[in-house]
Amino acid sequence: MSYSHFHIRRLRVLLKGASVYDQSFHAGVNIIRGENGSGKSTIADFIFYILGGEFDNWKTVAANCDEVQAEVATQGGVLTLRREIDRAQTPMHVFFGPMVDAEQHGLDGWETYPIRRSESRESFSQVLFRASGIPEAQSQGAANITMNQLMRLLYSDQRTPAAFLFRFEPFDTREIREAVGDLVCGLSVYELYEIELNLRKLDKQFDEKNRQYTALLSVLPPDEALSRVETIDSRVVNMIAEYDRLATEIDNVDELLDSGRAQEFIAGQKKAADELRNYRKQIALNEQNLHINELEVADLTNFLEYLEDLAEKLPRAQTSSDIVGNIDFTHCPACLAPLSDSLGPEHCVLCGTKTDPEHERSRYLQIKMDLDIQIRESRQLLEEKKRSSANMERELRRLRLNYQAELSEYTVRYEISISPRDSFVAERYQRLGQIDRELSELTRLRERALEIQSLSDEKAALQEQINSLKDRQKALEVASGQRRRQALTRVSETAKAILKQDLDRQDEFQNAQSVAVNFGDNSVLVDGELNFAESSNVIVKNAVILSLLLAATQDKKFYHPRFVLFDNIEDKGMEQNRSHNFQEIILRASEDAELDHQIIFTTSMFNPSLDEDKYAIGPHYTHENRTLSVG
Repeated sequence: MSYSHFHIRRLRVLLKGASVYDQSFHAGVNIIRGENGSGKSTIADFIFYILGGEFDNWKTVAANCDEVQAEVATQGGVLTLRREIDRAQTPMHVFFGPMVDAEQHGLDGWETYPIRRSESRESFSQVLFRASGIPEAQSQGAANITMNQLMRLLYSDQRTPAAFLFRFEPFDTREIREAVGDLVCGLSVYELYEIELNLRKLDKQFDEKNRQYTALLSVLPPDEALSRVETIDSRVVNMIAEYDRLATEIDNVDELLDSGRAQEFIAGQKKAADELRNYRKQIALNEQNLHINELEVADLTNFLEYLEDLAEKLPRAQTSSDIVGNIDFTHCPACLAPLSDSLGPEHCVLCGTKTDPEHERSRYLQIKMDLDIQIRESRQLLEEKKRSSANMERELRRLRLNYQAELSEYTVRYEISISPRDSFVAERYQRLGQIDRELSELTRLRERALEIQSLSDEKAALQEQINSLKDRQKALEVASGQRRRQALTRVSETAKAILKQDLDRQDEFQNAQSVAVNFGDNSVLVDGELNFAESSNVIVKNAVILSLLLAATQDKKFYHPRFVLFDNIEDKGMEQNRSHNFQEIILRASEDAELDHQIIFTTSMFNPSLDEDKYAIGPHYTHENRTLSVG
């Protein structure tokens, strides 16, 4: 089984066409060593930048350079990358081959890719992901997981606070961090995201088809059978047969009529006239009943408004009564004669009649209850009257339509026709006209039924796709949950082992039971604790970043590129012995790794036991001999 990976083979920085830094790198451990201020971090920034990092906070010397180049070995082959030193979004130039071949081609053979995906052009991230065997994943927040986002987890720099797992970025989101973490751990985040997008699209299509389906059904006749093409076709066949029969009868009218048709004509005329009179009586009666009912509705509406007005005024009346009852009158409001002393609070201040406040309140309550009951009953009665009016109006419309149909038929058969023969022919011509209209309507209904059937089939197909995707989504979520637990357990166990190899400076590390990585929170917890001494926070962060790589060298299912870059292993006041010890931890872990990988770190506290050409990259840099040879 192949596995995703890339590593740098050669890094070169140019100034005015001349090389100011040119070093070869290899798989395994690569150490850039030198004094503080000699330019090691600048080289780390160049590596981040040439691998797709969005970086523009250049130091003066670096900003004066023209471009950075790198030869990168990937799962799919060797690439040569070239990028002008400029803004964060500066595009990448890619040559598909080693650097020596790229030099011979000049500008020919190079492809230019934007750092981020655009509508018309693939991005550099897509190119390097494909070459390295990493799925072209997207986050749940609909933002592409770019090389910049991936490198934020692979590059441990000095500018980011030690408590943060990801390299600091101003416009960071939890969704992107979680998606990057899931991708690195080997989850199928891309397929899940694609399924989510497809489900949204299919749900929208299904809703639109269902809306059209419902709208078409709403314009069909109440007869449910007429929504089926087979039923409509059967009715059309019957009508055509009837049409042919009627046409034949018209052609053979003289043969079909007998002497008794005159009496039938007179009897039919009388019966039809009676039916018309009956319809007129029913219409008049219904109109009268509807008028009476509408008057009752109007009366009830006015009465209900009167009751509601009383109910609204009653609390104000009670309040006014209470206020008047509390006025201490000294003179009669009618004749202004002095009043005798009040008999007490339980008597009227004017006439002296004994009063009962509780009885007064009860009386108001009784009135309120009576009003509420009347209002409720009046509303119920009003609704019944309104429903009755609606029913009467429907019945009146039906009677009028039937009357018009009967009147039309009577006119054709008995007023225009003056003989049984004319009536016989006219009746059949009238029916033929009806059949023509019905056939035209059935043709229209058949078209609607075909649309409904087509929409129904499309809805069923969409629903089948939706169900299939949801089943796949559930399966992937279950598998992703298992994969996430498996991967993070391996990372946690590796990180615990690294922390226990640290010098005895933090008691919690020696007895660590769990190391919990939370990509979304951008944090690492050791036995539930988050904050330690700053140098210990550096150890925790670097241990987890290293553990992600080491776990990926033991499990090919990780989509980790098996590459990490440290520029902070002695950051935040780290003592020299502790830094030397961590360098040895890195070396031992790398030597025990089962898969190819690359670890690059910078140090000003170089462990002398690692001073070998197979580890050290370039000379030991000083203020006089800096990483960039710019004179």
